[in-house]
Amino acid sequence: MDDQARVTVGTSAEGLLLVMNAGSSSIKFSIYPSSLDDQGQPVARGHGSLERQGNVYQLRFREVAGDVDVEEQWPQSDESVTDETLGRLVEWIERYTGDTLVAAGHRIVHGGERKQVAALINATVLSEMEALIPIAPLHQPLCLAPVRYLAREHPRLPQVACFDTAFHHSLDRLETLYGLPRALSEEGIRRYGFHGLSYEYIASVLPGYDSRAAAGRTIVAHLGNGASLCALRGGLSCTTSMGFTTLDGILMGTRPGHLDPGILLYLLRERGMTVQALEHLLYHECGVLGVSGGISSDMRELSASQAPEAKEAIDVYVRTIVREIGAFAAVLGGLDALVFTGGIGEHAAAIRASVIEGCAWLGLEIDERANREHGPCLSHPGSRVAAWVIPTDEDNVIARHTLQLLHAGTEFLAAKKKTESY
Repeated sequence: MDDQARVTVGTSAEGLLLVMNAGSSSIKFSIYPSSLDDQGQPVARGHGSLERQGNVYQLRFREVAGDVDVEEQWPQSDESVTDETLGRLVEWIERYTGDTLVAAGHRIVHGGERKQVAALINATVLSEMEALIPIAPLHQPLCLAPVRYLAREHPRLPQVACFDTAFHHSLDRLETLYGLPRALSEEGIRRYGFHGLSYEYIASVLPGYDSRAAAGRTIVAHLGNGASLCALRGGLSCTTSMGFTTLDGILMGTRPGHLDPGILLYLLRERGMTVQALEHLLYHECGVLGVSGGISSDMRELSASQAPEAKEAIDVYVRTIVREIGAFAAVLGGLDALVFTGGIGEHAAAIRASVIEGCAWLGLEIDERANREHGPCLSHPGSRVAAWVIPTDEDNVIARHTLQLLHAGTEFLAAKKKTESY
């Protein structure tokens, strides 16, 4: 892409923005026109996923307009997403849409101390993101894989990183500190918080659901395979359950959440576990999967199971959420609303009902019919605390930040000209 083309991208060029959220065996993606709408917002053209199933990748894509569904299967021998697969995906998008990619935006799990959500990726930014891999070993390398691929195969394609940690820059210092020697805290061992792109989206649309909650005290429960909570005051993060890493907080699909650090010392010393074995245990074998005795990490499968271990895993999961909500309400000095989002939060009515029941002491009164029908409002009109289901849209946040950065026009072009090679 030449300089004149990049200037056009910053104004009103045709072309596509690709938004990517990469995992170990799957890629979620969305495509957007390169222009913003009249309100300065991105408008998605479609959403898709590329997920490994056995020895094939299943491509699914759904257009927003016209409700067109596409499904294809691609043979694939490797367990992880390869450059070949990424190349095939880019080619498929351009062939299917008949348009050309002019930019890419990426969800990057860890941004370190960065307060700005979005950054144009160059060699320096990429190096900074790579340096954070030890803090987010499960997620950061996966987020960076498509960045490296596009930088190598499409070196003149502008790429923007959107950091999941940046939303929590509003945490006060007391919320970031652990009970560690000050020297360790100053080296960066602190609470960062994650799922920030999701929380930013909920904060941005909450006024349209509940103006009182948007201006006041709200707890958002992002419940999925990875799960966390965030307390908002006036739309800003006040505290959040994940900390230095994505292991902390509430029970998750395969991660333990809050854990006595003495347990880790015991496993290392008395059980002779290696650091690598301990890391695998914490990221892949704990959570509801571990508590259920290995039945499943999927809440749908646990809910359908008659095994007492499955029920106990769900009960522990709910208990950790209720406990965290109580703690967050104390930090906020009260509560105006509770918002559920994420795959479990948006679809698991029984989980929501159990959480709300556990929080009845706060003044939450559930409307059972509304909950069964997935809201959006889950509480009775007279409830002192409102409860909502609001679907999250991290891709929308990534697209908005990316396009706003690109549409800076001459500023973007100047920055791009200074960009080092990757």
